[in-house]
Amino acid sequence: MQTYDFIWESILKNMKGTYSEVRIKAFFQDIKIVEIEPQYMILMTPTTETLDFVRGEQAVLERCVNDVTGEFKVVYIYAYDRDMPNLDKIREVIKNDLENPEQGKMPYDITDNLENPKAAVTNSILPQKKAYTFENYVVGNSNLFVYNACLAVAENPSSMWNPLLIYGPTGLGKTHLMYATTRKISELYPEKKIIYITGEQFVNDMVDHLRKKDTKTGSGFAAFREKYRSCDVLLIDDIQFIAGKNNVQEEFFHTFNTLYESQKQIIITSDRPLREIKLLDERLQYRFEMGLTADIQPPDYELRAAIIKNKAEALHLDLSESSVVYLAEHLTKNIRQIEGALTKIYAKKCLYGYAVTDELVMESIADLTTVNVSPKDIVEKIFTVVSNKYGTSKDEICSKTKKREVAEPRHVCAYLISELTDYSQRQIGAFLGRDRTTIINSIEVIKKSIMNDPSFEKDIKDIISEIKD
Repeated sequence: MQTYDFIWESILKNMKGTYSEVRIKAFFQDIKIVEIEPQYMILMTPTTETLDFVRGEQAVLERCVNDVTGEFKVVYIYAYDRDMPNLDKIREVIKNDLENPEQGKMPYDITDNLENPKAAVTNSILPQKKAYTFENYVVGNSNLFVYNACLAVAENPSSMWNPLLIYGPTGLGKTHLMYATTRKISELYPEKKIIYITGEQFVNDMVDHLRKKDTKTGSGFAAFREKYRSCDVLLIDDIQFIAGKNNVQEEFFHTFNTLYESQKQIIITSDRPLREIKLLDERLQYRFEMGLTADIQPPDYELRAAIIKNKAEALHLDLSESSVVYLAEHLTKNIRQIEGALTKIYAKKCLYGYAVTDELVMESIADLTTVNVSPKDIVEKIFTVVSNKYGTSKDEICSKTKKREVAEPRHVCAYLISELTDYSQRQIGAFLGRDRTTIINSIEVIKKSIMNDPSFEKDIKDIISEIKD
């Protein structure tokens, strides 16, 4: 039997495609699993300091748990230093929550209602459940159609909208809608067997079953087929991953036909129109497109502003209207970019105790804004700004001297050129009169200083802001 520590290590590995190593170490590394039951899992953070952030990532945690265990479980998160002595009460409250769920609430306020678990659920101070739901999906012109399509399918699966294909660039909310659809179907039709999986996981699952296959009976692979062909609802995220894998596509083709002919609901997402996916089997393409196809577009300014306000509220970030405007004007790429920026602001507030000012907001996204000038011009501006900052000259920075007062600005220049341009380490070395190994060392020196010294990090952000002005 797998230990809780082993399971959590597997979950952390699964997070690496979603979070950076720094964020995993800061917020998730020291979390402990204290209980796993068929319907739920209880996690404990070491302290209350990062509890709000971790709870805000509940949906991602549930997806990672599903990936590792193969089962959907509701994840409940508490703080070890405050809530561990109340584990029996936590179990009572969770049991009540599962039997009598209240829309948009999580039973996290147990310390104020230890004698009345029901009251703990209904009087929770958290106004919205931190998960991917239809209720907390912000709707605008660019995603209204796909939102309505998913809601219609969730309320009436196996209807005329089968299969449902959603496509659009990464980071625009496809996974949110898939997760919301899964949850809604589960709530409305608890008897239905639902499988939500990524294209990559489908491939890996098939490979694992093939390895276990009994060459005489074929029993291992028969279990794989039974698993997918007996479900009532199949949701596959990032279907493009199976393209070019002929055996996988052949198996999925027959799985699709079995489910479709049995009037089982199929929902698929892709990061591009199917006709643009190279090596995708034409038979699959035709079958995917014979249902309802809905594309999702990048959010416009109004939707970005609404998303920023919604996600800031979930993180308990009190942003000024001018900060919201600034973020909406500069974070134009996708929703993940917005989430990353807000998480960075939250981390600075939580870990360093910074006030959430307009200046902090601008500093926090300085590395996300682009500069529309040539790389050589950027390098020249880096030399100018750094020279002014440290009271030295470009000639001194590029000289052979090892004086400390020159070494630091030289390290800073190497770091900034690597961050703000696409020049290779050898090319950076040519600018600074150094070899590649020295440039690598300079960049690492600055990265460590940024990690360990908030005031130095602020100095670097100020320099970047000045370079981009």
